[in-house]
Amino acid sequence: MKTILRKDPKYALDSQHEAVAKVGVGESFIVETHDCRTGTITRPDQAADLLDTRCVNPATGPISVDGVTAGCTICIEIEELHVDSRRGLMVTRPGVTSLAVSDQPELRIVTCDDSYANVGPFRVPVVPMIGLLGVAPAGDAVSTFHGGEHGGNMDTLLIEAGSRVFLPSFMDGGMVYFGDVHASMGDGEVFLSGVEIAGRIQARVTLAPGWSLPTPLVETDDVVAVIAGGSTFDEAAKAALAKAVKVLSAGGMDPVDAGFLMSAAGNLRVCQYIPNANQVHCRFEVPKSILSLNRIAIPGLAASS
Repeated sequence: MKTILRKDPKYALDSQHEAVAKVGVGESFIVETHDCRTGTITRPDQAADLLDTRCVNPATGPISVDGVTAGCTICIEIEELHVDSRRGLMVTRPGVTSLAVSDQPELRIVTCDDSYANVGPFRVPVVPMIGLLGVAPAGDAVSTFHGGEHGGNMDTLLIEAGSRVFLPSFMDGGMVYFGDVHASMGDGEVFLSGVEIAGRIQARVTLAPGWSLPTPLVETDDVVAVIAGGSTFDEAAKAALAKAVKVLSAGGMDPVDAGFLMSAAGNLRVCQYIPNANQVHCRFEVPKSILSLNRIAIPGLAASS
């Protein structure tokens, strides 16, 4: 199986980047990713170094997928996800988050095993997820700090082993990037970081022919969720709600009925809440059990292959 190393990190998703590797549609491959500081922060006495943001949020890629063309929708299946069991970190910088409990950069070096991450005096379960997953955007490059319709830095807990992420392709090959793996993260990532850590991802990219649903969209065993970003919570939330209506309406549901169903059984969640840096992402989740109970079909998902 092809392994794509983390030796050439990128700090923007950019259509001008040359592919670091090529894979075929449906071919499984492995991607290695750096931690959020490209491995430059290794000691607890390096808190002052956090003010230098040149090596923040590296991505591995882009990966060209033979058979993907501009204008199609791709499905990125996360087959396996493993984190570095030796060391991670948590970081924050003053003035960036709305959680203003320190006026200094703060750093915690985190040790992990397969079950728990040790963050200072407390432990949290290891639940690996991918914070950055996207394709080269149309137009200008987009920093790995940010997300958008191309995916990118969305910090969505649902992007984990077993999930499928649907994204548009703006250029031939799709040009896919991976990064920002967390050993653990809470919804909102309210103090700037989760447990940031190097990762190893096994994935494959397939096509979603006939796709008519909004993206980015994540499918897990339990839910279908659309993701949307904005500079404020209101912007992100309204965009996620509008996308959810489109998903439910794709099978012929009246938009008013969709709204009632969303209000009765769906969930609006905050993925990433860093408004001081114009980084807010929300998702709206529709449980698959509700879709099954009401015999609601979502044609675009059924068409994926």
